[in-house]
Amino acid sequence: MLLDYLSKYLDNAEASVRNLEGVYVERYEEEILTVNRANLRIRIRFQTGHLLEVNESIIGEKNRIIHLGYRYYF
Repeated sequence: MLLDYLSKYLDNAEASVRNLEGVYVERYEEEILTVNRANLRIRIRFQTGHLLEVNESIIGEKNRIIHLGYRYYF
């Protein structure tokens, strides 16, 4: 079972993406590696044609989220 605060982080990320208007979500992927580690990949296309890619490698430790690595591309 995924740690509660890591699960909440991923739930909040998904809710934020779902609430966006005027975009097409090309990719939303949560890769659960262990109970305290996950990768998040998001690809959003805007009506203007712009593209936003978000990749995060996160770990839950001592009731907080630690970003092991991230990449944001616009």
